[in-house]
Formats: sequence, structure tokens, C-alpha cells
Amino acid sequence: MSDVRQPALAVEGLTTEFRIEGRWHAAIRDVSFSVARNETLALVGESGCGKSITALSIMGLVPKANGRIAAGRVLLEGRDLTELDEAEMETVRGRAISMIFQEPMTSLNPVLSIGFQVEETLRYHTSLSNREARERALALLEHVKIPSAARRFDDYPHHFSGGMRQRVMIAMALACSPQIILADEPTTALDVTIQAQVLALLAELKAETGMAMIFITHNLGIVASIADRVAVMYAGDIIETASVEALFDHPMHPYTEALLSSIPRVDRDAGELKPIAGQVPPITAMPAGCRYADRCPLRVARCATMPPLVPLAGDRAHQVRCWVRAGDGGQTP
Repeated sequence: MSDVRQPALAVEGLTTEFRIEGRWHAAIRDVSFSVARNETLALVGESGCGKSITALSIMGLVPKANGRIAAGRVLLEGRDLTELDEAEMETVRGRAISMIFQEPMTSLNPVLSIGFQVEETLRYHTSLSNREARERALALLEHVKIPSAARRFDDYPHHFSGGMRQRVMIAMALACSPQIILADEPTTALDVTIQAQVLALLAELKAETGMAMIFITHNLGIVASIADRVAVMYAGDIIETASVEALFDHPMHPYTEALLSSIPRVDRDAGELKPIAGQVPPITAMPAGCRYADRCPLRVARCATMPPLVPLAGDRAHQVRCWVRAGDGGQTP
């Protein structure tokens, strides 16, 4: 029996690199976090911050032709996934840990029925007979609220709307009752109404099963409705972690503040939105110090060196990577 005090997933010092023009460059560096059973951790940041690379590294899906995990561990209930070969990882993916991808139309096979694709996961990872797998697949589609699931079981992905296709992906991810689900921007391609339905469904399923979830998004506006804790990423580094309440009430890193200021709100005029100037630096030209310094209004001389991720004095669960906000006032070393 597993230790209930042990996190469902723990990422420790994870560094993933890609070879570009003959040299290795880190896309994520020394990333560490954990997620407990029945908890949702949101990984937040704009495009290019390393969120999806983190998820692919956890799943062992970094392309080996030009990518590698250079350091760190990924502990799934104490088992280091980085030490497993591909055959061993194939027994883990879909069974112990599953992933919901951003665009279901490119993830689902267009020439196979949706029922068959849900069944396939069950047939690969379990000893269910064909009849039992079909019954279980149908039950899963009904569980994720596919209307007339029995009648639509043999329909193809193009017969479904974007929201219904995403529900099929959720059913596939849940098929083998995994301990943890990685949801990589699962609502990005959906309209606001369907997005809210999918978020509510994920929250409901998490509460029912007690699974852990890592929810990856660039949109802080939906984080409060789905997450328990938040880890903000920028240019391959985790720069702030906190509970949802603490992050929204007291954002500490200037980048987190900028993200929150760029969210449209009903109690604020559209003219008050503040876009973030500049862009995330490419992995081939990362600055030596704080990666956000060139865009930061608070930068000081000390930002030329990389700040550590440290807990705040008044809230040890709230960590920030910033010399000005968590250091000694930004004085030069």
C-alpha cells in the first residue's frame, strides 16, 4: 500500500536540453515541484516558457533525436521514470499517468471510431475481453457526458464538435484510472461556454477519483476555477509557486504581476489592460542572470546573476525567484 503522505508525483531538479546547431541548450532548468493526490497544480506562463516541455519530459516523450533529459528525477509514487526504458514507460503511460493534449483533432486518429480508440487503451493496459472493453469504453463516454454515447460510439472524430472531442480525450485519459493526469492547455481551442463545461468536468472527475492533476495553461484567468496551487514558469525556470489564493492576493514576482494585469476583468475598463512588452528569450540566447530582467521594471544590478527560488518569510509555501522581492532589497552582491 502506498504512503498517503507521499506525493503522487515529485519532479526534482529536472533539466531538459535540445541540440541546436551542434550545441545543447536547456529548455527547462532545475525544475522542481510536487503534486499530491486529489490536488491540482497549475503550470502557468506564456508560450515558450517550458510548460509543455515539462509535461513531455514527465511522460518520457522528449524526442531522442535532438532532445534529452540532462538531469533530475521524475518520481511517480517513488519510482523514477527517467530511469525506465521505452518498453517500461509504455506500461506507465495511459495506466499510471495519462495526458490530455491541447488539440484533440490532431491527437485522435481520424480513420478510427472514437469508441475503438477508447477501447484500444483498455485492451493494451488491461486483460479485459473485447466485450468488456467495449462496455467499459461506453461507460467512460457516458461518464464524460457524451450525449447519446451508445449511438455515437462508432462515429469518427470529425463527427464531433471540439468540446465533444476533448471529452473523448478525457475519457481515454481516465480509462485505466491513472494516479495522475497531465492536462496540456485542454481548453485553448474551445469557446468560453464549452471551456467552462470542460473545466467543471475535470474538477468533478478529480473529486470523484482522487487523482492528482497538473493543469498547463497560459491563461491565469481560468486557474482560480481549477487549481489548488500554482507554479509560474518563465523561460524554462519556475519563478513563483503559491496557493491560488496567495498568488492572486499577493503576487510577488514582477512577471506574475504582469500576467495578472493583462487579464480582462469585468470590474476594469479595457483600457486598463497592460500588455507585457518584449518576448521570452530563445533557448539559444538565454541571459546569464534573471531571465525576465530585460522586461522587468524593477530590475537592479544584482539581476545580472540568477536569483534562487526562496520561500517568503511570512509564508513558507509561497516561493519567489527575485532579488528585489525576496532578496535583501536588490543590493549588489
